[in-house]
Amino acid sequence: MASFNKVILMGNLTRDPDVRATGATGMKVARLGIAVNERRRDRNGQVQDFPVFVDVDAWDKLAELCGQFLSKGRSILVEGRLQMDSWEKDGVKHQKLKVRASTIKFLPQGERFGNGPAQRQQEQSHIAQPPVEGDSEDIPF
Repeated sequence: MASFNKVILMGNLTRDPDVRATGATGMKVARLGIAVNERRRDRNGQVQDFPVFVDVDAWDKLAELCGQFLSKGRSILVEGRLQMDSWEKDGVKHQKLKVRASTIKFLPQGERFGNGPAQRQQEQSHIAQPPVEGDSEDIPF
């Protein structure tokens, strides 16, 4: 069966990146939270933003760069793939769908993506990192 797993999201960071090292290998991982707004009319006809909150993991050098240059409120564009995170706590199994980033573009503050000169500036200020395989069970948090 053929499948395709690619995600592209643009939004604002909901918190500062949480950068840590994995227990076994010491590889860096940054946990990011972004809010992606969908603008639509509510039941009263008023235009409202309906946020979707997404967790993103960045690994290795990309994780270090996120910790260095990103902070809460910053606009970013994330490319990656969906990944299911599973763990057990107090005998209860949990699962969470998140994005594993392969590329994160740091968007200019106060600019909207896709607006001519701002888009060209945004395309020049990006960081790409090839995907690195890591074992999420090694993460101590």
